Amino acid sequence: MNKPMTTKKGQQPGGRVGYRWLALILVLFCELMGHAWVRTESTQAILRISNAQAAVTKARSYGKALSVERDRLKSDNRITKIARTRLGLSADTFNQTIYLSGDDR
Repeated sequence: MNKPMTTKKGQQPGGRVGYRWLALILVLFCELMGHAWVRTESTQAILRISNAQAAVTKARSYGKALSVERDRLKSDNRITKIARTRLGLSADTFNQTIYLSGDDR
């Protein structure tokens, strides 16, 4: 009644074939997860680079704006106008330029 399980030459019992498929599916799953992780990290790196480039561009334009403002504030015409209106200096005192160093404080 009970026949012993015999296998033909070159065939393996059914349980071993299932383990091979499971191992193959596990390897494929790990490869897919690795691929997804690499793509995600690549996308994140590209996003970080883009944000950094935008920040650099913004900082450069702000630096240019500050440079223009500095030049406007340092202009001789502006300083002369302030000297006449706010400080009440007359025209004969404009030829007397006094430069103060930072050590005189």
